[in-house]
Order: sequence, then C-alpha cells, then structure tokens
Amino acid sequence: MQLDIIDSFAAFEALEANWKAVYAADPEAHYFLSWGWMRQLFSDEGNNWCVLAARHSTDDSDHVAFFPLLRRVRFSKSRQRFCSEIQMAGSISWADYTGFICHPDHETAAAAFGAHLRSMGWRRLTLKNFRAPAKRLASFISALEGPDLHHDERQRIVKTDNTNLLVCPYVSLPEDFDRYLQDRISANTRQKIRRFLRKIDQSDELRFTEADSRTFERDIEILVAFWRSKWARRKGDRVDELASKYRSILHQARADDALFLPVLWRGSEPLGALASFVDREKKTLMFFVAGRDESCNDPPPGLVLHAHSIRWAIANGLHTYDLLRGDEHYKYSFGATDRHIKYIIVSTLDPAREQDPSDSRSIAAMVRQSARYHEAGRTDEAESGYRQVLALVPDHPAALRHLGRLLVQTDRYAEAEPVFERLASASPGA
Repeated sequence: MQLDIIDSFAAFEALEANWKAVYAADPEAHYFLSWGWMRQLFSDEGNNWCVLAARHSTDDSDHVAFFPLLRRVRFSKSRQRFCSEIQMAGSISWADYTGFICHPDHETAAAAFGAHLRSMGWRRLTLKNFRAPAKRLASFISALEGPDLHHDERQRIVKTDNTNLLVCPYVSLPEDFDRYLQDRISANTRQKIRRFLRKIDQSDELRFTEADSRTFERDIEILVAFWRSKWARRKGDRVDELASKYRSILHQARADDALFLPVLWRGSEPLGALASFVDREKKTLMFFVAGRDESCNDPPPGLVLHAHSIRWAIANGLHTYDLLRGDEHYKYSFGATDRHIKYIIVSTLDPAREQDPSDSRSIAAMVRQSARYHEAGRTDEAESGYRQVLALVPDHPAALRHLGRLLVQTDRYAEAEPVFERLASASPGA
C-alpha cells in the first residue's frame, strides 16, 4: 500500500471524483467524511489539516482510502516545549462521527494508516467519536500497538444526566410513513404523532416550513436563539461562543446543500426548529440540533418536528434517521437502536520517538501561542517557544522579533543584540 499526504486545498480539490467514488463504495462511510463536508472544513486556511491517501500500489493513480486528520501543537510544561498532536479532522466542526473511508476491496489500508501514523512523531493521537466496523477498527488499532505507546479507551458520560455520548441511536426507515408508525414505535407514541400531525396539517394557524434559499438565514437564527435561551444558564460565559459555532456549522451544511431545517409556527410565532444533515448518497438524515419554545406543549414541538423529519425522510427515499451521539431516553420513542463509537487516546511513552512540529502551519501556531504567553507575562514559556521555532527555522522574522523584544524586556540586552542583527539580515524591512 502506497500512502500520499495531501495538505493543500488545491491537491484536495483534485481528488474530488476519486473521493466521491470511494465514499460511494464504502458501506461504512458517513456524512462527516463526505467530500462536501470535508471541503467546507478544509477551505478555512486557519485549520492545519492533512489527509492520508492510500493507493494500492505505486503504479495506481487512484486512491482507495482517505483518512482526514488535524495537526495540533500543545505546549508541554514538563518538557518546556511544543509537542505534536494528531486529532480527527472532523473535530473542526464538532463531527459526531470521525474515521476514514475505504474501498471494501482494499481493507488493508486500515493497517497501512495505523503503521504510517506511528511514524508521524506525535506525542498524542486522539481518536474521538471514531466510527468503524469491528474488523476495520481492529486492523487499524493493531498497527498502532507497541511497547512505546499507551492506549487509553475512554468513556464519555454527561454527569448531569448520565447520557452516554458514545452511544448513537438510529432508526431504520421503511418505504412508507404509515408502516413506520405501525411497526417501529409504541401504540401510545403512534397515537400522539398521528393526532398532533393531523392537527397541524389541518390547522389554519399551525404549520411547518422548511428552510430554503430565501429563509435559511432567518430559520438558522430562530433555531440558534431557541438553543441559546435554553442553555444560557448552564453554558455560562461560553454560550455566545457555542451559539456562534452552531450558526457556523449550520451555514456550512447549507453551503453543501445538506441542511434540512423545518420550523413549527403558530401564526407568525415560531414554536420550534430542528436541523438535520441530508446525506443523499447514503440515504440518511442526521439530526444535529433542535430548539423550542419551552412554554409550548400543545403541540409538543420536539415530538412533532422529529416526526415531520422522519415523514420527510421517508417521502424523499431516505433509509435511516440517525439521532447521532447520546442515548437520551426520548430517542428510543422513535424506534431507535444503538450504534457504538469509540474514544481512544494513544500516547507515546518514549520521548525519543517524538518529532518537533515542523510543517509551516504548525510553526505559525507555535509563534502565535508563544506570543500569547508573552503578552500574558509567561515569559519562560514564550522564550522556550520562540527558541524552538528558531531551531527549526533560524531566520523566522516573527520569532526573532518577539524573542528580541522579550530579551530587552527582561534586561538581557547583550543577548538581544545578535537576535536583532539576525532579524535585520533576515528581514531588512522589519
């Protein structure tokens, strides 16, 4: 198996047809590994991503598997230097599932990915929300095992309500909504759904709308406002940041033509909204986030929006309604069964196998973080970071400038002088 590393947007875009072909062939592929989703993530120049792309042999031009990764740097207080970390690229936009896609005729790519990752010189590899069939996962993890690596398989339980975030309920959909109501759910839930949907469908006041090119911005804001209202107290100072992230992800899905966002209205007042991602290739609707007027119970917005989404999915030929991470009780009222994902952290036990972050985007991240330490008065960490960068890129203008300034601020003028001389030589206009 031949592996290529793709780390430029132009090179990634050139893979479009190949990526889509592998995605279509892989029965385990999911929307968070689709071409459209990844393109939205990778188009942001601030993200330090790369893709491991596997070919069957050096003679083959097409790839048979793709593994999107995110490179990060983290300052180690114990080692007083920046270390490399590898995460799943999907974490950029809160992907409920991560992993890699692979043509089913070339499952040996899983072991090749594991073996290559061993050689990448990181301190920690985080496989968060990792979804893969058991055989593929075992092959991949086996290639990552060794006496110099520690594997820590973790749980993700929400303390407030004991929700397991590594359990992902989903509903297999029949070809007819009435058959779904009859075969998948309890008599009590079936009666409620029929009664409330009939009430809405026959009402002059109640109605569903679905976000389109004219309304999606309004509808996204309605949903985000509902979400913010419910979670503001629990999320505290982070609520605005989290609301902004939800907004960004929903716009990202809209740009990929993958957003399904129904809103329930009473007259001109919204009662609730629910956003899902549409994967037409895999015929799946993936519920992402919802919000509602907490004072409204007739009709119950959550119940009817999920029921409407399932009805829409069946009418549009989709086969699965995926409720994604979390085993909240309400999900099983829609006839869900469980899928399990993994959260594994692999750490190196041998510092000798670590390599300094050396790609250009990691270097830039090290300079930015060192500058933040500098401004916060953490001069020891800042100096260590600047010097680590200069050991890799001796004439890096920003690192030289920041280091020189730090040395002057700490009254080390003799040390600062040659630093500024190097800066003048490397960047005459600095």
